[in-house]
Amino acid sequence: MSRFLRGQDFPGLGVAPGSARVADLVAHLPSRARRRALVLGARMEGAPVSRVDRLSSEDLATWTADQYGPGPYPAVIIGAGSGAAVHLAAALGAPVLPQTYLVPVRARLDPDRPRVAMKAGRDLGRRLVAANPDLSLCHMHDPSQDRAMIVRFAYFRVKRLRLGPTLERFLEQRLAPGATIFILDATLTWPVSVLGERQRFQFGALGGMNPHEYIAGSERLARHLAEQGSRVRRWDAPPADDTYAEAEWGYDDALSPDIEAVAARSGYTVRRITVKEPEHLSPLVADFYRWRYRRHGLPADQLLVESYNQWEPYWALRLGVIPFWLQFTARPSYQWLQRYLQQTAPYRRIDVNLFSNGLRSVGQVTAEEWRGIAHRHATDSGGTIGVNEAAFPEDAGSTLRYQPALAALPQRYPLPTPASVEELDEFLAETQNVASAEGVRITTLHTASGHSGRQGPA
Repeated sequence: MSRFLRGQDFPGLGVAPGSARVADLVAHLPSRARRRALVLGARMEGAPVSRVDRLSSEDLATWTADQYGPGPYPAVIIGAGSGAAVHLAAALGAPVLPQTYLVPVRARLDPDRPRVAMKAGRDLGRRLVAANPDLSLCHMHDPSQDRAMIVRFAYFRVKRLRLGPTLERFLEQRLAPGATIFILDATLTWPVSVLGERQRFQFGALGGMNPHEYIAGSERLARHLAEQGSRVRRWDAPPADDTYAEAEWGYDDALSPDIEAVAARSGYTVRRITVKEPEHLSPLVADFYRWRYRRHGLPADQLLVESYNQWEPYWALRLGVIPFWLQFTARPSYQWLQRYLQQTAPYRRIDVNLFSNGLRSVGQVTAEEWRGIAHRHATDSGGTIGVNEAAFPEDAGSTLRYQPALAALPQRYPLPTPASVEELDEFLAETQNVASAEGVRITTLHTASGHSGRQGPA
């Protein structure tokens, strides 16, 4: 988002140049070599324990604030992670401040021994939360979707429970008078094992399996483990004794009072966008883009389907395409896209970009099926873009390929003037029944005039 607000795209997830050539070289390696490349990447991404021991919540806040310019910004989105929220922020010319951060801790873990993994991260996690009373830590261990990565690092996900001085100053100094703060509240929860105050262990994650299947097992899970060469056919997970906001995607409402307090002092409006899962915002955002393109006399007949962290707000707007973001390449996300395409006006062209997680995880949809859904629903052309279908989901170069694939498309439009919040409200007023049906609610918690109020389904 920070690069988009400076008029720039975001190649290689910000860690490498976008290069279709390098991506293709990696994709043509033997399967075992591609897996090794992913493991090496995990090793490089993980932070040493000594560095995590020194981490403070203000380090995270300072890093976040430093990504953005001085403003003034007309709005900001704070809260749960969502590619749909990124595209909404891009349309509004607004920064995004995440509640949740991934802190990858360098470690050697057995994906199929969650109890051992939980024990391995307990002491470091205890020190981290003790030093940071405004953070909540969830050690997430997902041996299905993250199997290729957790052999080399532990997924520590921390959620901010207080804004802290740095982010308070950000909101007070970089928002325009009367600005709107949107809280993205994804209400999704997950069973957890409580390890201490503000410290939890989450086994499994949102994607191809529900929490029960992670614990109880199934025939398809047993087949998956056999295919991976595992010694087990189901996992011996630690017992869950509570539920909490899902580690990667859920929102902890403990942060909201601080946001409302800053708004009251500064004369801002606070509005809460409530969804169960973060991709549930995608139909509303796609329809907003389509509505706005038509209003400005632009074609609104091309859909770009993105997955996981391979989102590109710059190219969506430069190409004049409608973005539709999905959490993963698993069956529930496939069904969510299918539902949208069955209910909306047809698109002339549909392009689908797929994130590769390094293995065929439980519930994952094949590249052939993704290509098929695009082809069936497009009136002219549909298929995958920036994807080596033969290598997927071990397409280790996918993060290097998707940006140049978009940049190679021929059409170009100037970056539009950001939409105003009033323009968004006009759209919401015209489409409130559709948004309500998708499970999106927008409520007003505090107005710029200092009054609290409620708004029904938006």
